[in-house]
Amino acid sequence: MITKTRFDQLQKPTIAFRRKGHIPPQWLNLVIYAIIGGMVVSLLLLGTVLSLRGLKYSDALLTRPGSWPIMLTHLLFQQAPVISPLPGNHPMSASLTLAIGWEDAELLFTAFCIVFLWYLLALRYLSRHISFRYILLSTLLLGTICMLIPVTTSTDLFSYIAYARIGVIYHLNPLTTIPMAIRTDPIYAHVYWERQPSIYGPTWIMFTCLLQRLMFTLHLHGILSMVLSLRAVGLTMHLASAWLIYSISGRLQIPGYALSPERRLRAVLAFAWNPLLLLEACMNAHNDTTLLFLLLLSLWFLVGRQVSVRVSVGAMLVFAVATCLKVNVALFIPGVLLFLWNQQPDNNGRRLRLVSLVAAIATYVGVIIAFYAPFWQGGAVLAALRVNPGTYRNINTFADFLSRFYNSLAHTPGYLASPASVSVSFSQQVAHILSVSLFVILYALLTWWWATRAPWNFNTFAGLLRWLALVWLLYCAIGSPWFWPWYTISFFGLYALIEATGTRDTVAFGLIRLPMAVRLLAFSMLSLYWFFAGTSGLFFVPGLPGLRWAYLSGLWAWTLPLLALWQPLTMNLRGTAQPLLDHLADVLRWEKLRMWIQRSYQH
Repeated sequence: MITKTRFDQLQKPTIAFRRKGHIPPQWLNLVIYAIIGGMVVSLLLLGTVLSLRGLKYSDALLTRPGSWPIMLTHLLFQQAPVISPLPGNHPMSASLTLAIGWEDAELLFTAFCIVFLWYLLALRYLSRHISFRYILLSTLLLGTICMLIPVTTSTDLFSYIAYARIGVIYHLNPLTTIPMAIRTDPIYAHVYWERQPSIYGPTWIMFTCLLQRLMFTLHLHGILSMVLSLRAVGLTMHLASAWLIYSISGRLQIPGYALSPERRLRAVLAFAWNPLLLLEACMNAHNDTTLLFLLLLSLWFLVGRQVSVRVSVGAMLVFAVATCLKVNVALFIPGVLLFLWNQQPDNNGRRLRLVSLVAAIATYVGVIIAFYAPFWQGGAVLAALRVNPGTYRNINTFADFLSRFYNSLAHTPGYLASPASVSVSFSQQVAHILSVSLFVILYALLTWWWATRAPWNFNTFAGLLRWLALVWLLYCAIGSPWFWPWYTISFFGLYALIEATGTRDTVAFGLIRLPMAVRLLAFSMLSLYWFFAGTSGLFFVPGLPGLRWAYLSGLWAWTLPLLALWQPLTMNLRGTAQPLLDHLADVLRWEKLRMWIQRSYQH
């Protein structure tokens, strides 16, 4: 017999269930298909907008075999110029170029918003009604659509191909040879960093060279084959990372305490469908996607097992391979070593724990030496640091904004230079040094505090995850004054593990609701491309002569997530989404905004 009190207790979960996005059974299949259809259509729309010539993005060469990749663009924007100008097209005047570029930039930002809104709808309504298999298959579909986008928003993809051809065709060292050495090669016309030897380590060079040899073995000698191959690799690595996140989070969840299949699937879905990660993996094919896979693989070795010498050596071996892809991964090593030290059983004794730690360090150093030895060339690989823009230039960070803002107020000579200009002012150098110095201080303090004072320290795997994610976020925000959106790929992968094993409404420092802040960070990173699209970087901010709109990119990227501090926004997404959209609709009056900015450009 069920009493009234017991009946009320049984009813409470049902009410909470409905409040968190319950879908009536009769509408379930329709809603699921509608959301996946909305994501597909929004990505297709984004691909059509990215193909507009006014945005000035690089042609990915997919239109060489035929014009089908831009068919939708011709259908939706019949009179608009698109990439790969057709015969008979005439060059546009400067005024027409400015007008079309700004209109195309408006469309691009709108497309970003549409994609992101569908992404948020999926996170709210799908996680309790889908399986991990559904996530993988749907991500495969969405990634394939992104693979077929006929442009790239970054030219790094062509740099990868150039370094591979330097090694395979010309038998030169990609870590010391600049692309100008192969200026007769067809790839040279597509490379932006023509005076920069590869800043990517031997792991990526060996992999891309093997991929290039495979293409030649299959009698595929064109550049397009490598473009598609690298995009396919990016999609594969993205799917593999999603599987690792699902696997690791399953081992981390404690039955009876934190076990939540819904939370786990929501975290994996948030990672797999993240529009920024899909575009970076499948359109731009950035190697940061492969870097994340290696990081997650090394963590997979550590979780759910008793940490022994063999496990420690295996994890550090993978970490070394990741470091040989991008050297900044070495920031993680102190935390990993502290975790390995604390995980050794006490009955092993201090001597055995020290032997295990020394074996892990020796493995890490030995693999790096072995990988770099064939490319060392008498230390010539270190010369790449002198021309690496990340060592002396700023972009998309607070350091960049502050130095540009100061230059505009002080009327510093050369302050009107474009964001991509190679000229560096004194204020930019000072901002660069201060930003890096601040990161070094915070990094040291954070590591010390985490090891000695923090309640979630290196004794647990969850504590290690939080330290890794926070360190990488700090590195992206201030430790790397030269910053681009794809640098955050590793952070989103690490945060997915934290979200899968924590509470849905995790709060950081009593202020920021983490899921909302991370979602806003994903959108701010995605929308950074708007600042460098078309002619938006040519206009000046009204009232601040000399401060271009593109110089606000760093301010936008790192302050938008702070909206998670806004109490109404953190209370209920469904309750505030409509007022927020209404507010944006009132603010973004495109016609008035265009006239306002054009007047500022004329001044």
